[in-house]
Amino acid sequence: MEQVARAVVPPAPEAIRRVVGLVDRALPFTSMTCETSAATIGFGDVVAHVRAGADPLAPWRDALCAQMQSRHGVPVRPHVPAAFVLQWWCEVAATPMAYAASLGPWLLVPSASGLGFELAPGLYPDRITVDPDRTSLEVDDDPGRRLERARTAYLALVSEVVTAYAPGVKMSSRQRWGVVEDMWETAVRRARGAAGESVAPEPVRVSCCFIYALPGMRECAACPRHGRPGLRP
Repeated sequence: MEQVARAVVPPAPEAIRRVVGLVDRALPFTSMTCETSAATIGFGDVVAHVRAGADPLAPWRDALCAQMQSRHGVPVRPHVPAAFVLQWWCEVAATPMAYAASLGPWLLVPSASGLGFELAPGLYPDRITVDPDRTSLEVDDDPGRRLERARTAYLALVSEVVTAYAPGVKMSSRQRWGVVEDMWETAVRRARGAAGESVAPEPVRVSCCFIYALPGMRECAACPRHGRPGLRP
């Protein structure tokens, strides 16, 4: 029987801090740290509110919508902030795991209570926090298996909130779960680039962020509207 090349690393906070530091240095748009602050939004707190039947992401969507309207001087349809908030929520979870699995032999899996994020003035996450005491770290020397295990952990972390996501506008299953898959693929692609691998041009996405609905904006190169001209917010 083939022996699985896998070693469990004791969840020593210092080992996790080192991996988080490596990921932080590789990130192009956000920072990652093990230190929280008063501004940290706990991933687990959001999950807990969803389980209680609340809509904890509504204030984020509302603030983003108001900011977009102020910036562009026109009413913004709620589909736009709804799409952006769901994307960013998934990106927070995907980033630590995709980067750790791509930069080295690490399967880094924060629990919901061990993951957090802070928002920039533009209301996008610009700081991700990982609690070493609530995160598992494992070495898996098989890159393909390691990345698939990381993806499975990512899905487990985001699926409950994605399933319950009720932004007050129609959101198809294709859009909703397309966001989940697109954010994982985007995180992996960026992580592989940071690790020095050659990456192909960004593939066409399944989901749409509807940024083209804002004045002066247009579809991104990977927008699914290029192949689905009937897609509208």
